[in-house]
Amino acid sequence: MDAVETDLLAVIAAGTGCGLVILDEDGLVEYWSPQLEEVSGVTADQIVGQPWSELVLPCGFAGPEGPDSCGLDFVDAATALPGIAFYPVTDNQDQPGRRVGVLRLTSQFTKNSEDFPFAVENASGIPSQRAMFELLQRQLAYQKRYQTPFSLLFLRMKNFHTFVEVLGVENWEITSRAVYDQLSAIVRMADSVGLYDGATFWMVLANSALDGTQVVAEKVKRLAGSMKVESIDVFLSVAVGAVVAHEDEKSEDLVQRGLDEIEKALKLSSGISVES
Repeated sequence: MDAVETDLLAVIAAGTGCGLVILDEDGLVEYWSPQLEEVSGVTADQIVGQPWSELVLPCGFAGPEGPDSCGLDFVDAATALPGIAFYPVTDNQDQPGRRVGVLRLTSQFTKNSEDFPFAVENASGIPSQRAMFELLQRQLAYQKRYQTPFSLLFLRMKNFHTFVEVLGVENWEITSRAVYDQLSAIVRMADSVGLYDGATFWMVLANSALDGTQVVAEKVKRLAGSMKVESIDVFLSVAVGAVVAHEDEKSEDLVQRGLDEIEKALKLSSGISVES
């Protein structure tokens, strides 16, 4: 695989937010994306050319408990990366060909492991504020290298305190999870959703410039505003603020701009504020 193909695959992996591995006709690893390097702790130079069926990875990446969870230092790749799904490049099932393995880097990959890349969650199993900052750092690096735009969106639930007072913290966490599931269902595979604080969700929109971000912001506002907590028969009241990332911007500055847009949105009748 030449340098042009490798660079192209790296752009695809960065743009989709997925880890990619490509196997040749003989089942040997042809490509191992930077995302999988981060997840596994093993570089492409160590992986390429090895047979997938015999590939082993550090056991510490097989689950949140680390190496002692399996009693071994290394496990086979399929066990260490159970979320990978392989797709044949050819439709001819009688003649094995190249296969592409895709690992979507979401919170479902592992549970409650604050040291695990791409899966930093809170107690409810929702990607946390820390996950957001880690993701932003990667996206800013990809933007600088490949000039791929992306945006950060915040959704503030204005009647959060009312719900907590009526439902209690535990029942509100169930509601938060329901909101998270709904938001995750409407975004693209490359986008990410998480919880910034008790009243605020974050969304990182890959390959999204100003116009696309505005469309998503309006869609999110309509969806969240139509959600009702049945136990108390009250709809969510929400505001949405979003910003398009600037090149060479620090993640902290990007987040602050996003939070400033939320404050603006709270004062607008539309409840939406988007800034380039």
